[in-house]
Amino acid sequence: MENFREFSGSKSLNKTLAILSSFDDQTPIQRTSDIAARLDMNMSTVSRHLNTLLDWGFLDRDEDTGYYYPGVAIVALAGRALQNNDVYRHAFPEVQRLSYRHNVHGHMGVAQKDKIVHLISSCHESSMDLLIPMGYKHPMHCSAMGRVFLAYLSPIEAQQILKSNTLLKYAHHTKVDICDINQELIRTRQQGYCLLVNELAEGIGSIAAPVFNRNREVVAAISVSASARSLADPAREQVLAQAVKAAASRVSSKLGFYPR
Repeated sequence: MENFREFSGSKSLNKTLAILSSFDDQTPIQRTSDIAARLDMNMSTVSRHLNTLLDWGFLDRDEDTGYYYPGVAIVALAGRALQNNDVYRHAFPEVQRLSYRHNVHGHMGVAQKDKIVHLISSCHESSMDLLIPMGYKHPMHCSAMGRVFLAYLSPIEAQQILKSNTLLKYAHHTKVDICDINQELIRTRQQGYCLLVNELAEGIGSIAAPVFNRNREVVAAISVSASARSLADPAREQVLAQAVKAAASRVSSKLGFYPR
């Protein structure tokens, strides 16, 4: 959970943004008292800011239960942001093509601090169970896209992220030892993609590759998800790995990246 208490003594705008940001994957709906306790704010202060967010359409309220939840104005704002996002624009058809050609679930995500935020999620008709909504966050240490980002950051930056966070186990095989993760980061750079199986969720595996900009920085990652049983087949792994790497390379090229 992110630390929101640092905002509790700040100015009005920071308080409003802290309240809005408190709606996350773990708490998609909240009451006034929930938010006040989480942010260590006065109930009347929270109520005042909630009313402002309601007026602007950034939050909605269930009148029967008193729970607040994100409003459609956020979706509209996100849509306008993505319209001007070159990575999103170039990656969208590539991710869709991956999911339909290979009968997998395709993703594109970007980094936000120590998390990966999903911006694109595309599924084949037979893979609806793997659908991940836009905006959903995964930890870097045990997600394929997250490990891609860590692998191509400077060693100092990657270790700061790993050492400054509690590395939780999400499945039986989740790697939480930093030495083990570092070995995976080395392997990722060597082969140009990350294979991760039974770490973020039982029975699920993913393959991810980096997207670079003209400055040779990783700005996104493209991945596919399939059953762990499917990815246990070396031939299937290679087919998907090459497809993901090729898709990421095409997006990188459109962003001005060229290999040395």
